[in-house]
Amino acid sequence: SLNLISRILMRVITEGATIVMKAINLNSKKGLKKALSCAPRGKRAIWMLNVQVGTKSISPLMWAIETGSLDAARAIIADLLTIRADRDRYYYG
Repeated sequence: SLNLISRILMRVITEGATIVMKAINLNSKKGLKKALSCAPRGKRAIWMLNVQVGTKSISPLMWAIETGSLDAARAIIADLLTIRADRDRYYYG
């Protein structure tokens, strides 16, 4: 069973190794902001809330909380709750 757990974790790390997940694993608020600066406006919240790993979905926010990366989790929540604006409208995330 330990072998199975290690294989699952390696798969999650290799397949779900997005720049957002890497910043969360480092518990880096600065790295997370840098990673999210690359996100298109309409995809920013999705990058923080859903990562596809093979056939499974993982929430980077939940991953940050479960692994104790609380600085990264705080940064995600703050970013999701930030009100932004463009010429046409106001929006979250």
